[in-house]
Amino acid sequence: MRRTAAAVAGIVGAALILTGCSGSPSSGGSSDGTVKFALSKDPGTIDPVLNATHSGEEISAFGYESLLTFPTGAPAIGSLAESWTESTTEASFVLKEGILCSDGSELTASDVKGTFEYAAEAGSPYVGVYFNPEVAIEADDTARTVTFTNPQPDAFLAQSVGALPIICAAGLEDPTKLETEQIGTGPYVMSDVSPGQSYTFELREDYAWGPDGVTAENAALPKTVVASVVESEATRANMLQSGELTLATVGGTERDRLEDANFAQTLEVPTRPGLLFFNQAEGRVGNDLAVRQGIAQALDRDEIGAVSSAGRGEQLVTLVSDFGAACTTMDSSAAIPAFDTDAAEKTLDEAGWVVGADGIREKDGKKLSALLLYPVNESASVTAAIELMQTKLKEVGIEGTPTPSPSYTDVIFSGGDWDMVWAPIDTSLPSNWAGILGGDFPPEGGNWTYNTNQEYFDLVAEANAFAGEEGCDAWQAAQDSLFSNLEVLPVYSATETLYGSNVEFGLSKTVLNPTTFRIAE
Repeated sequence: MRRTAAAVAGIVGAALILTGCSGSPSSGGSSDGTVKFALSKDPGTIDPVLNATHSGEEISAFGYESLLTFPTGAPAIGSLAESWTESTTEASFVLKEGILCSDGSELTASDVKGTFEYAAEAGSPYVGVYFNPEVAIEADDTARTVTFTNPQPDAFLAQSVGALPIICAAGLEDPTKLETEQIGTGPYVMSDVSPGQSYTFELREDYAWGPDGVTAENAALPKTVVASVVESEATRANMLQSGELTLATVGGTERDRLEDANFAQTLEVPTRPGLLFFNQAEGRVGNDLAVRQGIAQALDRDEIGAVSSAGRGEQLVTLVSDFGAACTTMDSSAAIPAFDTDAAEKTLDEAGWVVGADGIREKDGKKLSALLLYPVNESASVTAAIELMQTKLKEVGIEGTPTPSPSYTDVIFSGGDWDMVWAPIDTSLPSNWAGILGGDFPPEGGNWTYNTNQEYFDLVAEANAFAGEEGCDAWQAAQDSLFSNLEVLPVYSATETLYGSNVEFGLSKTVLNPTTFRIAE
């Protein structure tokens, strides 16, 4: 079972901080019913179950819908589903009546089942995160019901399977079409594409089944949305100020010059949390718990985090923040090794790592050196934080080598050469981590940290015996085990800000939900 860090990066919490204000810097072209939206990256493939990057999910949201949607700070509501029932082993959904695909055909329960089967066969990165590949699915087209039966208990079964984008029959019959067309039930159709530059969407006149009763007729939805690829935050900020963009995300210090501008709406969005993972494979230095502990004790998370977030974040104490979908108040700070340089040196001394003449520790003729992998496209502030980590590790006798990679996920999933990785993975449910940090090792499976923490696996099994938030205490115990055994060291949170000029909007998790768009008066 293969997964990618890009996949879980798109699986993320929902509650956002909302601030409203009147007016906007400029019309941004919205007066004619058009929203001009900025993508920070080109999504590449537009197949909705093969591309789980954030940009991929943003594009997918216009043409595809899932069984459920996850509004800001509220429980899940039906999108394609009219109603549903759930337990830890079974989730059953009743589809709304009269849902039409972009080609005019009616969506069926069999299409929902077929989407999951296609995702499993195609090696979707959502497999093992949104759904167990061994889940049994029954579809009744007459009753419009789809029932999922899981082989093992899953505390958040309905929320997980309810998040997968659903493909209509024509796309399932010929998946090659999904590379260039959107064949779904979403409120928009893709009318024009310039790969690497822009994607244009037009509102469907027949859209009549949106969440909370949204239709093309009774909502002030924009008639046209143009999504342009604008990678530079500085450029996005400039275009917001000039009115060339209606809606865009800006992070870091570029937000400073937008603070005094009047926008129709802004949202503070969690993004790219600073998480440090360890390669625990046989033969790697991270296989030794004492080394992982020494590294954790040597790093001042506040100091490093303040650098990585450009002073706009806070220390992480959980893997599911208050922007998540469940168990958002977990706090495992007591399980995280405290910053203490003297303790780090003592830990490494007792483990037999002796400081050599060059200041780097050695044991059995092997230097204590570690490759610190991180995405090459990270911000300058994250790069500076990586370099600071290198300095702090050297102070306790560890040789850290920053290693930027254009495709770090390929490195970790192929069993490549790395010892630590700064991987900005967002999740909305605590159960997502059981899929990310469990299973077979690469290349057979997706357990890329080579995690063998049986205590964690046992605690996950206990937590999955509870439905929904009833098991949050058990999920925190499992998370405590991840932190104390240092499968992952949480560092700092960071945020970006969504700015809307003459447009109001909402999100499902941290992805813009087009059915919430409203042209501001």
